[in-house]
Amino acid sequence: MLDISNGFFKISDKLIIFPGFSFEQFKNTRFYKNQDGLRIFYLDEQQIIDNRKYIVSLFFRNGKIYMMSLICCDKEFSEKDEDKRKILHDDILNELGINQQMEYSWGKISSDYDARSNVSSIDIMYF
Repeated sequence: MLDISNGFFKISDKLIIFPGFSFEQFKNTRFYKNQDGLRIFYLDEQQIIDNRKYIVSLFFRNGKIYMMSLICCDKEFSEKDEDKRKILHDDILNELGINQQMEYSWGKISSDYDARSNVSSIDIMYF
């Protein structure tokens, strides 16, 4: 999954995200579907990472990766219980030994719940 020493994140054998990963590099992957580089990119299908299913989205800013968002789909949550997914995400980060308060030289990791959009996600932000 994520190497916290350098920020490299293996999504699949065909896609590894890392600090400085560019939109041009993304265009050379099977996940590129003629997107324009200005939006959120949701990878087509759920990705299996460390034996868990995730919806993965990528955010680029000025042509470079800014953030990757993961939503674990191992459990189903009703719309009114979406905030409980944050607890699942917290547990996943704890299992991996990831301290959400820590900043690394390459970025930071957090489990977030946005009440306005009713979405919980694990967010990996790159500096």
